[in-house]
Amino acid sequence: MDSELEELKKRKLDQLRQTYSEQAQRQALEQQQAEAEAARQLEALEDAVKAHLTKEALQRYGTLKLAHPETATRLLIAIAQALETGRLKGMLSEEQLVNALQRLSQLSQKGKKEIRIIRK
Repeated sequence: MDSELEELKKRKLDQLRQTYSEQAQRQALEQQQAEAEAARQLEALEDAVKAHLTKEALQRYGTLKLAHPETATRLLIAIAQALETGRLKGMLSEEQLVNALQRLSQLSQKGKKEIRIIRK
């Protein structure tokens, strides 16, 4: 009787392990697919925006992307939105790109509180 109980426990434990392993693999696959789709969408967006950048602006964007990829992505999205709404027409110069980056930086700084310590 004890051996039957032990065998039953062992089978149940193996079944739980297999179920957990399958779920973990499924979740990992879904996450990889979601990341790949996001990367494809970002690449398509980047291609669309790059078509509206001058050579100098494109170089500036490339440098920004290497140094600060998150900021470059936010800038890319902001430019894409401006293009989509029609606020931006024609080619975007380096100066306009820098101005857009500064405005984006100012907007992100608004939410942050500045703490000053004054020593007397």
